[in-house]
Amino acid sequence: MHSIMIISCRCLHFPSLMVIYLLCSGAGGGTSPLCPASCTCKLSDRGKKRISCLAGGMTDPIPTGQMDPHTDILEISAPESKRNWLTVTTIFQHFNQLEELHLTQSNINQITMHAFWGLPTLKVLNLSSNNISAILDHNFRGLVNLVELNLDDNRIVALPSAVFKHLTELKVLSLQKNKLKVLQPRTFLKLVKLHVLRIGDNQFEELDPEAFKDIPELRTLECRHCGLQRINTQIYHLLPYLTHLDLGYNTIQFLYYDEFQDLKRLHTLKLDGNQFPVILENTFVNQQQLKYLCLARNRIAKIPDTALKNLTNLLELDLSFNKLYKAESVAFSHVANSLQRLDLSGNNFKLNVVKEIVDELHKVWDLGVARLKIAEVPVGLFPDRIRRLNLSGNRLEEINPEIFPKQLEFLDLSRNEIQGLNETTIAYLEGLKRVNLQENPWRCQLCHITDLFFRVNKSDLFKNATCALPRVLTGKKVANLILDEIPPCDYDGDTNDKELSYRGLIIGLISIVSLGVFSIIFVVFSCVQRHRRTAELSAKRTEAESNHVTVDQTTSLFNKEQISFQFSLDLMERKLSVSTIDEIKKDERIANGSVVTGL
Repeated sequence: MHSIMIISCRCLHFPSLMVIYLLCSGAGGGTSPLCPASCTCKLSDRGKKRISCLAGGMTDPIPTGQMDPHTDILEISAPESKRNWLTVTTIFQHFNQLEELHLTQSNINQITMHAFWGLPTLKVLNLSSNNISAILDHNFRGLVNLVELNLDDNRIVALPSAVFKHLTELKVLSLQKNKLKVLQPRTFLKLVKLHVLRIGDNQFEELDPEAFKDIPELRTLECRHCGLQRINTQIYHLLPYLTHLDLGYNTIQFLYYDEFQDLKRLHTLKLDGNQFPVILENTFVNQQQLKYLCLARNRIAKIPDTALKNLTNLLELDLSFNKLYKAESVAFSHVANSLQRLDLSGNNFKLNVVKEIVDELHKVWDLGVARLKIAEVPVGLFPDRIRRLNLSGNRLEEINPEIFPKQLEFLDLSRNEIQGLNETTIAYLEGLKRVNLQENPWRCQLCHITDLFFRVNKSDLFKNATCALPRVLTGKKVANLILDEIPPCDYDGDTNDKELSYRGLIIGLISIVSLGVFSIIFVVFSCVQRHRRTAELSAKRTEAESNHVTVDQTTSLFNKEQISFQFSLDLMERKLSVSTIDEIKKDERIANGSVVTGL
């Protein structure tokens, strides 16, 4: 069959031959000897030849023999639930123009000696999300043009000195989410071109300045979630070109007033998630180039008057989730002509303080006032220049379009207490570029969501809206409702289980207490009556004895024959058990002999 096809192909012109070749190479499910069955092979957005093997479950050996040796980008990864099990050996050397190699989610636990030798064109090496516990300098030998190395999310416990000495062109090094505790002196020897160092999510308590002596050109240092209690400011002296410093979510409790005096080129400073109780005067006085300052989630209770002094280029300021309740306008006057984005969320500000701050910062167009316990927004609180507004996590129940700025484009109203919207408000919200209404307790009754119901399938605003009340519809999406199942406004079946249980408990307690009180009253009354009757009978006996009335006489008055003459003994006993005071007095007359005399 193959020989026949070859003979027939000889009779065809060259263009026809190429068409047949392409059709033949595409047979068999779209695979070819130059693209493994479990991979996809196509051009990248930049026109580079890219092979992606992402199905997972791959085991050794990696099928590099079935891959085009002229590949520019090779990516081997897997889903979290179906990781690969691979080893890295000298199997990539025939890729003579490979620029990027990504080996992730593959349970790689070590790199063999000279594993990447023969790849002089490689610029990006990504070995993240594996099980690598140790690296040595010979692991990277031959990567003379490598620019970026990613070793995130491994199990590296230590870095030997000069471990990266063969990567003289390296500019980006990422070591996040490992188990590093210290950085040895000269760890970064010969990395003179390194610009970005990411070492976050490790277990440092302090950074040794000696480790940073060989990277004076560093521009970005990120060390979030490192457990740092303090920073040796000598590090800043060794890194004079630093523009981006991220020390978020450590345990730093104090900043010196001259903490950052050597970092005069900073553009971004992130200090969020630490434990600062206060920012000292003139703390950032040397950061005139600073554009973004994040002080969120600390314990700051006051902004000193000169804390923001000289920050004349500051564009963004995040003060959210501190303990601020007031702020002097003079403190913000230093950034009034530059600041554009401000986040005051999660503090203890009153609305009048918010208005004073926003009015002072007359160029702010992006404002965060989430979780300030705002229940009502007065008209005019927000100036018309505000284009992005975050009001999430407050206590707003009703929305009036008049409270919003005229230039508003983005609005976050999630996690409020909004139960319904009228047609006017819906039309206003639909006119904005983006609105977030998630996690509001929509009340699915006619008087609350009628207008919303008729718009839910025509607008993306409400595609995730879910009924909170009445209970019969709790958890059901508004988009899935039918008109007949929406109850009227006077429907009283929306009382929740807690309220019903509470009412039932109260009624039950009242009933039990009432029954107990009546039982006690009855018992006391019975005891008093019995005691009184016993006392009276005793008194009658005593009086009879004193008048010499014999037992026989008394007995003759109450013998069985005489009693049975008028009524039965049982009836007599029943009457005696409920005798009234008049009857008892009558009995007294009998006892003292007056009746006997009459007889």
